[in-house]
Amino acid sequence: MTKTPTPKKPLLIALLTTAVLATAGLSYYFSTSQEIGTVPEQIVADTAKKSVEKPDVAMALTDLFGISGPGDSIKTAPDALTGLWFEQSFSVENQQYHVVFTKTQTVDPEINAPFDSHVQGVIVGAATYVLKDDAWQLVGKQKEIGEIGSWGDAPEVKNAAILTLSPSQIAFMIDFGYGMGGFFEEGKVLFGFSNNTWQDLGFIQTGSNNSGSCDDTEQAEDPDSPLMGPCWGYTGTITALPETHNNFPDLLIVKQGTEITEEQKKPVPAKNSTYIFDGQKYADATGDE
Repeated sequence: MTKTPTPKKPLLIALLTTAVLATAGLSYYFSTSQEIGTVPEQIVADTAKKSVEKPDVAMALTDLFGISGPGDSIKTAPDALTGLWFEQSFSVENQQYHVVFTKTQTVDPEINAPFDSHVQGVIVGAATYVLKDDAWQLVGKQKEIGEIGSWGDAPEVKNAAILTLSPSQIAFMIDFGYGMGGFFEEGKVLFGFSNNTWQDLGFIQTGSNNSGSCDDTEQAEDPDSPLMGPCWGYTGTITALPETHNNFPDLLIVKQGTEITEEQKKPVPAKNSTYIFDGQKYADATGDE
């Protein structure tokens, strides 16, 4: 009886399959070993930067006043309460900064709470830090930059808009406004930053209206009515100009809307205005042109 030869093809397939699995296993082993044991230097550096915690209000209060409390505010004088206003990161000349702004409120001793008056604002301070060698370093501490606010508090700020004044100068623009007798004015309080120092640059008016004391319908029926005048109002944006005064650029307020003067009885297109830094703060110089 003749024996039938055993086919070698299944054996060959099995051997090839075993070789492929072994190669895949070795590849997985070496790739896994590299992932676990070896991490690229760039990833390590990026992770270290992300893990650097930014200064908080407790650190800022300690750096500014030498003390901090269990909460977000401390007594810095018998009649003064200082706490966090807002904090924000920014960059100047490729340097990363973080500032913690504080607000100091005047306390009414009778009720042990900040004075609640429309003319009562707060004193603004700042602790400024720069990111260097993967650590935040204190580069500026100012207990008093300027004042802002009303009714015993400062306006709420989540993220201040930034105006570039020059390659080495910026300004935080804080929305602020007020009204009286049906007339309203709005604009920006500018806190400028250069050479690791903050400075109150003043109030720039960007808008105005008489929405609380006008009546276009009444005027249309009786133009000589003494009760209310015609409605007008404008808004504007701030742009830095190439011209400078006292090392700060002039600011142009580009307006949209209407305005009225004492000599005019009807609203006319609002004219742009220019603010010039006088050495202390920005002032409207439109009338001087």
